[in-house]
Amino acid sequence: SVAYDAGIVERVADALVRLGHRGMRQKNVFSGWGFLAGTRTFVIAWGDGLLVKCPPGDHADALATPGVTPFAPDGERPMGTWVVVPADAIADDPELDAWVRRGLRGVGR
Repeated sequence: SVAYDAGIVERVADALVRLGHRGMRQKNVFSGWGFLAGTRTFVIAWGDGLLVKCPPGDHADALATPGVTPFAPDGERPMGTWVVVPADAIADDPELDAWVRRGLRGVGR
């Protein structure tokens, strides 16, 4: 079974081109498909949604978005400022772009 949606991977890649960030590395991360700025992962295609690395000052705001939850692998404590973004929160490209931008800010880009 595929742990991430190939369509989401393609949409994130397109968003990065729109945002002027070409040639970002991609690789398997946490059984999802990660996008990296240098060595730092900022967005991971995960199921039919995304995991996004938020800037610390933007984490609470991100969690205020309906359906967005802290990323807590295996029910352990939440992992830093990573959040789980469901498919319906990124249904439109402008929403997706905003989350990708947030992830880039989360790794200082």
